[in-house]
Amino acid sequence: MYISIADQTAVFLRSILFGAAVGAYYDFLRVIRREKRLRGLPTALLDGAFWLAAIAAFALFVLIVADGDWRSYVLVGLGGGLVLYFLTLSPTVLALLGAVLSALLTAAGWLVRTVLLPVRLARRACASRQVQKIIHKFRGKNLKKKLPFLRR
Repeated sequence: MYISIADQTAVFLRSILFGAAVGAYYDFLRVIRREKRLRGLPTALLDGAFWLAAIAAFALFVLIVADGDWRSYVLVGLGGGLVLYFLTLSPTVLALLGAVLSALLTAAGWLVRTVLLPVRLARRACASRQVQKIIHKFRGKNLKKKLPFLRR
C-alpha cells in the first residue's frame, strides 16, 4: 500500500503530539504520587495503570491514525514527542498540576471536615458526663417503665 510523503509527515507530527500527551499523562500520575506520598504497592499500581493505558492508546493510535500500518517513524515520533515534552513543558506542567491537585485536596479536606462536623459534635456531646448519666439512667430492665411509649 502506498502512503504519500504528506500523509507520512502528518502521521509523524501526530505521533509527536501523541508522545507529548503520553508524557503529560505520566506527569499527572507523578504529581499524584508526590502529593499523596505514595510508596510500594500504590506506586506499582499507578505504574501498571500508566503502562496499560499507554499501550492501549498506542495500539489505538496505530490503528486509527496510522491506518494499522506499523511504521518505524510512528515510534520515532512517539519517542521524540516524549523527549520534547520532558525537556520543555514538563517542569511547568508539574508545577501547575501540583498546585491544582494541592488546591483540590485542600478543598476536599475542607468539605469532608464541614460535612462531618455534625457527627463530631454529636460524638463529643455523647461523650459528656451528663449525656452518659442520662443514657445510663435508661439502661436496664426498667426501660419500659421510664418510657411509656414502649408499652404495648
